[in-house]
Formats: sequence, structure tokens, C-alpha cells
Amino acid sequence: MEKFDFNLWLEEISVKIKNMFKDNLLFIGYHGSYRRGEAADNSDIDMVVILDSMTFEDLKEYKKIVQSMLFPEKCCGFISGKKEIENWSKSDIFQLYYETKNIYGDIKVLITPPSKEDIKTAVKANSETLYHAVCHAFLYDRDPIESLKPLYKMIFFILQAKYFLKTGEYILTKKELLNNLTGTDENILKNAVSIPHNRPVEDLYSELISWASENCTK
Repeated sequence: MEKFDFNLWLEEISVKIKNMFKDNLLFIGYHGSYRRGEAADNSDIDMVVILDSMTFEDLKEYKKIVQSMLFPEKCCGFISGKKEIENWSKSDIFQLYYETKNIYGDIKVLITPPSKEDIKTAVKANSETLYHAVCHAFLYDRDPIESLKPLYKMIFFILQAKYFLKTGEYILTKKELLNNLTGTDENILKNAVSIPHNRPVEDLYSELISWASENCTK
């Protein structure tokens, strides 16, 4: 089987997107684990594609591009029309605005940056989602240790936003963010980076519930 080459894959899909959408294309970029340099062999590539206007026919054409690629299963991400992204809830675009790597166009020309209040809303909303998800996983999932992986993934994005609110600095990677945290936030992210299998699973869930609850109620 042919070895996956991220840079070649990215170049190929970008050319195909440009050739397909031409003047209707405003932006191509990517974010996520490949942007942060944290991708594993099974990681998705979180593409960002923005068109001047997007119809369902455009979506069908984009699907054809994805399916024409080697390793089509790698492609994931965000596609939007201009008016939709301009009117998107600002509390939902924090990572999209600060993390996306430009390939064609400039994401910051198309998106108004979220305000501090928008980011506070994002921290609270994501913490509420995490709180519910942790309770649900502990009560109902057959493998609560395995269920910790997606729960801990949510933590990183909450901590990125919390740290930005405190310092005005966007920290791209888990490693760098961990070096800047202290106290409970530091301990929670350490667990997220490497799940401590030597600790009782109930303790890990208890910590997560308490941490999410604190963020929900501030």
C-alpha cells in the first residue's frame, strides 16, 4: 500500500479544489492535529474550505474531490459559504479563527475575531457539554476507560480558550499549553495527554465532573 504523504496530499486536494470552484473559491486551509504537529497515523485532516456562495451542488462536487483522493478517509473538516461563516456564532469559531493555517486566501479577512465575551461563552458551553458527556459515559458506556479519550480531547480546547482569556495568547499545542498551566488545569491536561491507567477510573471521572462543573458555574 502506498505510504501517506501529508504535504503531497494537501497539495493535490488544494489544486483540485481550485480547479473545481475557480472564482467562487475564497479560502482553503486546515486546522486540527496536523496543524498542531500532533497527528497520529489515524488522524483526520481537518480541511477548511469557504466559497463565495455554496449550494448543495457545490457540496456534491466537493464530495467527488474527496472520493477521488488516495486516502479519502483522511479528509474531514469544515466547508461553508461566505454569508454563513460571516454570521456564524462567534463563540463557536475561536479555534477556527486562531488555529487555521492558510493555503489559499486569508481566514482572518473572512471572519471577525471572537470577543472576550464570545470566548467566555465558548468555555461555558463546551464545559456544559463535557459535564453531560462525562456523566453519560460513566453511567452507560461499557468501557469507561476507552470513553475517556474523546472526553479528554474536549478538555484541550476548553483550556486553550481559558488560557487565551487570561493572557491574550493562543497556545497551539498541548505540550506548550501544558508548560504554561498550573494547578488543577495542569493536572487535568496531563491526564488528557496520557491517561493514567494506574489510577482508579472512578477517580478520573470524579475529577472531570468537578472540573467541568466549576467551569460551568463561573
